[in-house]
Amino acid sequence: MNTPLINNIANKSISTRYLPNKEKYGEEYGGYRNKTEEIIFNKFAATSNDVSFIYNNIKYYIYKRDDIVKVYNANIKEIIKEYLNETEFLESFSINGIPFIELIDEISDVNAYIDVFTPHLALDKEGFPYNCKYPPNKEKFGDLYDGYKNKAEGVLFYDFGILGYDVSFKYNGKDYYLLTEHDHVAVCDEHFTKEYESYEDAMTLIENFNIDGKPLIELIAEIEEIEPE
Repeated sequence: MNTPLINNIANKSISTRYLPNKEKYGEEYGGYRNKTEEIIFNKFAATSNDVSFIYNNIKYYIYKRDDIVKVYNANIKEIIKEYLNETEFLESFSINGIPFIELIDEISDVNAYIDVFTPHLALDKEGFPYNCKYPPNKEKFGDLYDGYKNKAEGVLFYDFGILGYDVSFKYNGKDYYLLTEHDHVAVCDEHFTKEYESYEDAMTLIENFNIDGKPLIELIAEIEEIEPE
């Protein structure tokens, strides 16, 4: 049975089990025992920040999009669980059969972000975002195209996929335009106003938008002109 919900923090419903106690724990972590609890129970559960953490050498991201809480395993680069809300996540998610709530003191490198995470985004050791599904290789390709082997890869995988730029490109003599919105991306017209095909995120578009019967990802080497807008 789910624990009753109340509106308590930032007008967000959160389980009565996970409320702060400033009389007991003070102000340092907003009334929670430590930074981890503050991030999980407040920044994630109460204000819907994206969160990353490491457990047993595996990095996880928890994030909410379209009112669905998603759990992403960054090692295998897949969404492994989805929940209807933050409380359902807290009370149902488990790792190797152990409830997540029992692992709070064992997880490490816990960080919160403001709506920054998408399944293909990670942060390097310096805190800079990069595409973890199609990562750059600066040792092999250098810095010219942000670590990618050509301009088209750099624009699609980094400028479009990570930085959120709109993109225009030409393939087989025809112009195409890609639009980035806060909650989706789309193939659009030259004015970036009319949407023709919509996708959840940039990598989903790149992998599934078909031109002449082939997905865009298979045509990158043949793109003739491409620019971030």
